[in-house]
Amino acid sequence: MLKEITVNEALKKGRAKLVYLPMFVTFVIIILSIVLSTYEIVSSWIILIGFVAGSLCGWLTWSYFVNKWKIWAFGNVRNVRELKRKAIEQKLIWKDDSWFEKTEFKSLEQKTKLKSLEKKFLEKDIYQDDINVPKETIIFYSKTSLVFLLVISIGMISIGVYFLLEKDYYMSILIVMGLYLCYDQIKKLRDDNPQITINAKGIKLKNEKMVSWNKIYDERVFTQKGGRNSTNYLAFNDEMVDIGDLTIKFEELEKLLQVYRVRFENQN
Repeated sequence: MLKEITVNEALKKGRAKLVYLPMFVTFVIIILSIVLSTYEIVSSWIILIGFVAGSLCGWLTWSYFVNKWKIWAFGNVRNVRELKRKAIEQKLIWKDDSWFEKTEFKSLEQKTKLKSLEKKFLEKDIYQDDINVPKETIIFYSKTSLVFLLVISIGMISIGVYFLLEKDYYMSILIVMGLYLCYDQIKKLRDDNPQITINAKGIKLKNEKMVSWNKIYDERVFTQKGGRNSTNYLAFNDEMVDIGDLTIKFEELEKLLQVYRVRFENQN
């Protein structure tokens, strides 16, 4: 009997084939075009062609491997719903019926295999209790993270003051940004209240009543990317909480959601 693959193992292999490999192909072609132009082997216009060809070949690499990965991953992972959601969030694959999904290479054999795997998505994902998880988890602001950000904001203010003294008024905007960040971090440092409380009864956010698990839906931890920045969130119902400054890691919080949900269902 083959060993069942975990969601994280499948995602790791997916990143290798569907992110890193296409990026490698893209950059190799671009760098090759730059080298050819630098040594004057061909005209400089080859660089433009290199960027276009590199991007196209990177996309074709993803298109070729994406369904191979889907068949392997969905065929060997138990919790396929979780896997698909995370794969979409991490931009490994695209939502069904999206324009990008239509660019995938898909042979008749692959279509047949994927069709046969659809029945797995009708099954509910299965999670187990973990005795190492306490009866209740209380999550606060991370003092270490806040102090680190406070130091950065003070540094921004100092740099802004330097440019102001040098009569570079444009860069003095750093003072305003630094002051705002200082205020925000000091405010959080003074807040000793629990930001999130989770147990077998439900989830409680700061200054709000506990929401019972039977009234919670679509609970998840996910990363939202914007340009070069990314932010981790806890989301459930209509709530979305930034967990970047809290005393909890992405994977830990995800585990807690699964375990406490299981405990609630076992008790009810």
